[in-house]
Amino acid sequence: MNKSEQREKRARIKALLAEKGLDALVLRKGANVAWIIGGRAHIPTTLELSCMDVIVYPDRIVVVTNKIEAQRLKDEELSGDEELIVVNWFEGRDAQLPKGSKIGVDGVDSERINIQGEIENLRRKLNEFEIARLKEIGSDATQALEEAMLDIDSDANEVEVAGEIAEELWERNLEPVVLLVAGEDRIKEYRHPLPTTAKVGSLAMGVICARRKGLIASVTRLVHFGELKSEVKENYIKLLNVESAFLDGTKPGATLADAFKAGQVEYLKQGFERDEWTNHHQGGPTGYLPRDFTAHEKTNQLIEVRNAIAWNPSAAGLKVEDTLVVTESGFDFVTGSSEWPSLKIAGRSRPDIAIR
Repeated sequence: MNKSEQREKRARIKALLAEKGLDALVLRKGANVAWIIGGRAHIPTTLELSCMDVIVYPDRIVVVTNKIEAQRLKDEELSGDEELIVVNWFEGRDAQLPKGSKIGVDGVDSERINIQGEIENLRRKLNEFEIARLKEIGSDATQALEEAMLDIDSDANEVEVAGEIAEELWERNLEPVVLLVAGEDRIKEYRHPLPTTAKVGSLAMGVICARRKGLIASVTRLVHFGELKSEVKENYIKLLNVESAFLDGTKPGATLADAFKAGQVEYLKQGFERDEWTNHHQGGPTGYLPRDFTAHEKTNQLIEVRNAIAWNPSAAGLKVEDTLVVTESGFDFVTGSSEWPSLKIAGRSRPDIAIR
């Protein structure tokens, strides 16, 4: 991250501190730390907490970490504006963090004031630097998934396909924080198909949430080997029409519930079962997590300009998913490519099922 980007975010935090009557904010969660530093905040990808704590004061920013991480963070992740406090790896970091009723924190904490929701709202409002990076991430993630899916064979197993996708992602400096693969035997059975040694067969789905320096783009693509049955094609077009309803509802000033309800109704209009939407979440806000939360019919969160969102409707063993950023006039996709087969739905170019 360049210093200008971090200073813009610190200015927003400074305004929040003034509004809340707080002296400082402690950020501990990986997504929030990645947001403020614009870099990698994890060691194990399985942990919610970061490998550092960040204290944001009105006039300065302080990073607390241990000796193992300090030099790497200074050389590769931090902007140079931060003050660094280094502790031994066998010591806790909490003693270095301010406490009390004038200190905010991004989670439940008996010694500080929890303003997690306010921080997440700030994080969802991407700035121009983040949007530019997310567009690059989305383009690279799409290219990685599509190249891998067009290179697999029907006699490969799902784990092998996952390996192909992961290789393409890592070649582009992208971390696969979510990687799902389903072949024809499992694609109708499971909405979150962790890859197994089952053979791909005639139909394969690859699903990724790919991360670089904290920001994440989500993409799903489908490949069919041999002639596509008319029923599958018809169901896929129906599903794209469902997605179109979600997309039509995605506009600044509307709520996520508005967009969700539009998609929910469209499932029924397209001939799917009334409760089809209950079989899997339909997506929601993204950016520094695969989803900040999954939207539903009671999500009254406003859709705002510069929010990143990924909808992912699914039915009949099929799914469609891309990532977008909301604009003044609607939205722009940050994933997608002209190399993948496509078809027009409601005037938009959407990914088709690729035939091999």
